[in-house]
Amino acid sequence: MSYSHVLAFRLASFWAMQSLVVSEAAPLNCSVSHAHVKAGSPGMLPKGIFNFDIYSPEDGDNCITGKFPIIFFVTGFGASVPATLYSDLLTQIVQQGFIVVGLSRLGVPNYPMEGGRLLDVLEWAQAGHLEEMMAMHNFTAIPDILERAAVMGQSAGNHVVGEALVSNCSVVKAFVMIDPVDGFDPFGVDHKQDLITPGIMLNFTTPGLLIDNGLDPKKLNRLFPACAPANMSNDKFYNAWPGPIWNINATAYGHIDCLNDGAASSVAKYFVCPSNSKTNKASYRSMIADAAATFLSALFQSKPDQLKLLEDPSHFSIDVVLKYDLKGLSRSSVKPSCINTPAPGTAIHI
Repeated sequence: MSYSHVLAFRLASFWAMQSLVVSEAAPLNCSVSHAHVKAGSPGMLPKGIFNFDIYSPEDGDNCITGKFPIIFFVTGFGASVPATLYSDLLTQIVQQGFIVVGLSRLGVPNYPMEGGRLLDVLEWAQAGHLEEMMAMHNFTAIPDILERAAVMGQSAGNHVVGEALVSNCSVVKAFVMIDPVDGFDPFGVDHKQDLITPGIMLNFTTPGLLIDNGLDPKKLNRLFPACAPANMSNDKFYNAWPGPIWNINATAYGHIDCLNDGAASSVAKYFVCPSNSKTNKASYRSMIADAAATFLSALFQSKPDQLKLLEDPSHFSIDVVLKYDLKGLSRSSVKPSCINTPAPGTAIHI
């Protein structure tokens, strides 16, 4: 059986399990509403390929109403993982004052195509249609698309996001990467769909937060590659990043430990990703949520001193190894923005 057939079987099994997974999260500040909206549903992007899972803050103790920053989150394995399997992580981020739109689809990854369709989503949202659709589903929170929009990915979901941004930054102002993986071929032989060429910087500049872990490059067995091979992941993105970037490595955790309790252990055998059964996955998810909220709040609320927390290991409740590169900027100079750099020889029209 070919690797693609094995992967297709595992993905189908993985999606079949999503209705069995239940997530519980202790409330922080905001209560959270959720809606699953299938691609092609009324109000959705015409000819869109992504299903939406919208998690939104609603009225609750110490939770303001009105506009909230928004995160467009592309799930793992090239958007093939249901966003509901990340619901604990996403709920914790939302409780800290963000709207999250999880984007997923079941299909063989085609990263340039998916990146183009993600860009369609961003442009569609910029035109006000996401706000209209959320109102159709009785959300009271309003997404601040134009001023406070970020993107986030897990695993090869970051490849999808990157493919969108190399074409056009659109509304994006920041990028949170969880275990980013490049490439199409898991063995690293076929480079036709690679986003990054080693030694060449990406052509978009935006503040980045990269969260990875110690088991990412480890193989579960000899038959399959690692879920995040060292030559295709994490440092490949860090080293190609033109903008300021912070990296948090959770040394004891694995590639799918960010999924809900029950999901990670149950699907580990489908995705051959190693995980340590003795580690507290809830603590890991809380760390990711706290880091993402800290990073984005520092940018969107003009609190650059908060970025120092991402540089202090004592701030985190689990063991981490940290590094960062401000690219010559002061923290106060790091602003929410994304700029595309034209390729050499490209005419610039003013």
